[in-house]
Amino acid sequence: MMKRLFCLILAMMLLPILPAFAEENTAGGLELQELLDWAEGYKTRALNAQPLNDPTAPEAFSEDGYEFVYEFATLYMDRPEMTEDSVLKNLVITAWGEAGPRNTSVDMYSSEVLAAYYNENENLAGDRDFAALYVSNLMPAGAAWAWVQRDGQRIMAIQYAVHDQLATGGEGYTDAGVVYTFQSDLVAAIRAYGLDAVIDEADVLDNLTNVQAVMDETGYVQFPVSYTGTDLTAFGQSDVSFAGIDFLGLTPDSAAAALGECREDLWMEDDTGEHLRMMEFPGCEITFVYDANKQNPRVESLAIMQDGLEGPRAVRYGDSFASVLNRFRHGEGEYVDLHEVLYGDPATDTYGLAEYGTDASATLRYAFQAASGQKVVLHMNFEFLELHEILLYIND
Repeated sequence: MMKRLFCLILAMMLLPILPAFAEENTAGGLELQELLDWAEGYKTRALNAQPLNDPTAPEAFSEDGYEFVYEFATLYMDRPEMTEDSVLKNLVITAWGEAGPRNTSVDMYSSEVLAAYYNENENLAGDRDFAALYVSNLMPAGAAWAWVQRDGQRIMAIQYAVHDQLATGGEGYTDAGVVYTFQSDLVAAIRAYGLDAVIDEADVLDNLTNVQAVMDETGYVQFPVSYTGTDLTAFGQSDVSFAGIDFLGLTPDSAAAALGECREDLWMEDDTGEHLRMMEFPGCEITFVYDANKQNPRVESLAIMQDGLEGPRAVRYGDSFASVLNRFRHGEGEYVDLHEVLYGDPATDTYGLAEYGTDASATLRYAFQAASGQKVVLHMNFEFLELHEILLYIND
């Protein structure tokens, strides 16, 4: 019974993970009027409800405006009274079930938010911190842009901005938009900002310059994820890198050059006369094998046991089981006794294998044969379905 229950929970957890970039995006960019109309709906609700806080209290005022807290949203107004004449400045939704722009909502996946808007950067190419989605420069009439803020593969926020020229003509531009913030790739809050804000042309051009600079970056991409799994490639030679370093070509000197000063350097001799050298760097430990004369080092293993460094396919300590599994090929084999063949055959050199515990632990293991003939294995351990150990090694 426990086995079946665990499998059911796991399946339910994985089900919402859809291919992030599988279909062409035909949605349009955010427009000012749709944002204002959506926000006005919440003001109308607020006019017919009592706030849960005291908007006249000193602590209710901030640079965002006077805070009005309701069960459905938090509104920031230009005055401590909610009237027809009060101006809505900012709006935040954190409640489940409340509709954001374009029927987005709290607890929605980042892929679903991205699909709701125009996007000309499907693989989220950029740098490790940002990826621009689009830049529309129609100045002096106006402009619009959008980008993703991230910590590597972990999307932290998605922002859509609109700069429309004011109707008075040439006296300023709007600075409105919506920001989706994420926790574990789920929307935690939806914030409409700058609903009454005005900036000058120079500020708009600065924003466009910053976003365009990100758009021109292509060195870091978001790895595609897939629920079906069979549309992804198997773990292979192009994947054996960490923090931008080629694992198979690693030497003690190149490791020190890339990772900084070695914190601990231990030597030991094995029963074959060869020598093992274990070098500890910030965030990881690398083992090299030397011959009997302590010459000709070759890398044997890499262990990552804390957050910071990205391993193959940019997996990191603390990633959820679902986010890691759906970054690799899967779905071809059978599930038997808490073991699941993801693809290939564990009796050969190319396969993916999952092993599940009844205590929310799990192990993922992928292997392939390199061009050199070496068998390379990626072994990942999960506790409470979070990644707690990444081990990449040569299995001679």
